[in-house]
Amino acid sequence: MPYLPPSTARLRYFGGSTNRWAGLCRPLDPIDFERRDWIPGSGWPFSEAELRPYYARAADLIGLPTDRFDGDYWSGLTDRPLLPLCPQRFINGATQIKPTRFGTAHRDALSSSRNVTCFLNSSVVDLRVGDTDNVVREVVVATPAGRRFRVRARVVVLACGGLENARLLLNADDVRPAGLGNGHGNVGRYFMEHRVSWPGIVRLSGPDPRLWFYTRHAAPGVAMGTMMVEGCVRPTADLMRRERILNTHFALEPFSKGPTRGSRSLGVLRDGLGQWLRGGDMVADVDYHLGNILRDLDWLTENKLRKFLGIDKSSTTWLIKAEVEQAPNPASRVTLVHDVDALGLRRINLHWQMSAIDEHSVRRGIELFGEELERLNVGTATVSMLTGNDGWSRFDHWGHHHCGTTRISERPQDGVVDPDCRVHELDNLYIAGNSVFPTEGTATPTFTMIALTLRLADHLTGVLAR
Repeated sequence: MPYLPPSTARLRYFGGSTNRWAGLCRPLDPIDFERRDWIPGSGWPFSEAELRPYYARAADLIGLPTDRFDGDYWSGLTDRPLLPLCPQRFINGATQIKPTRFGTAHRDALSSSRNVTCFLNSSVVDLRVGDTDNVVREVVVATPAGRRFRVRARVVVLACGGLENARLLLNADDVRPAGLGNGHGNVGRYFMEHRVSWPGIVRLSGPDPRLWFYTRHAAPGVAMGTMMVEGCVRPTADLMRRERILNTHFALEPFSKGPTRGSRSLGVLRDGLGQWLRGGDMVADVDYHLGNILRDLDWLTENKLRKFLGIDKSSTTWLIKAEVEQAPNPASRVTLVHDVDALGLRRINLHWQMSAIDEHSVRRGIELFGEELERLNVGTATVSMLTGNDGWSRFDHWGHHHCGTTRISERPQDGVVDPDCRVHELDNLYIAGNSVFPTEGTATPTFTMIALTLRLADHLTGVLAR
């Protein structure tokens, strides 16, 4: 399945991509930080314990009611029981869902700050380094109107996302022809995404109220519509080691419950067409919505047929939703082409490549999860929707999570930034965001990005004090 143009997943305005963020929050698992011998290139230069206090601070910044993500805690607040999973094989967890728009939530704090100056409608177009040293001397900025200015600072931090961070480093090639931080050819490599799949079906033995914890539902004690929770099932670290698979995250959805992604897009296009016929603007991202409808075509047709025939939708059939981490792959990468944009920057050419272990992990993970559901007498699980030529379901879509490309590493030979997120080859250039992830786990990256940024802020406070 071809990847969407990367520009469809990012927005350039105050608050950045949080303006389009679905709000899913969950920390990476401890094993995500470990070096796993069956996954080349895996391993962070520090453990999950290093980020734990920063996860708590990230939860506060987002406005989450707690920094707890265990299934027992959230199930205990509701009348939704957990599946009694085998503790040697699977773990019950939870994802908190709160789409905080940072541009709105933190605007007042930024505007009233005495040491923050924010330039809107301005884009970084170059990083100038000295001819004989390893220092970024100035940052060149351009406006859409063609004006340019320069910023000089003791410390420079790039925080432009998994694609733009690499693009800026590669474009800054006046003094170093390969670009900045690219002495070992790692800038742009190891691009990772999350592919979200519905590859399995569970046919229930009978109604089972325990499954409803694993669907999205309102968070208890929180104002209606402001936050949701979704239960999840994850394999234990021991099971992943025994099976030699990647981390995988499972949730459940009753089949034919509405609305689906396709039905929502169908409604958006229907309403947009009516607005356009009345003289208004047509809805944006038409191709995105048509893609959702086409991927859900069988599903939408069955829904309409059920309604026409009056068939009950009480769901004795459930879908297994899987999100599998992508193994780091140096051949999956960002390069630049000669064509330039309006600001004179060479454009991105994305070579996204999956590995055999990615498909194997979701397939084997579903089989193992299905065995667990059958052990619990929930029903019969099958991996029946892996129908594409590439082994993936036609109902798949992407998380729009651009990870990797400036990975963190102990040695310059293995990555782009050091454990403090400083570019190995430069004294005063740091990188924030998910481009530094050496592995991505299954959790959506924003929560970990915020935690890493808070850790970097603490480090820079010490650097500037010295």
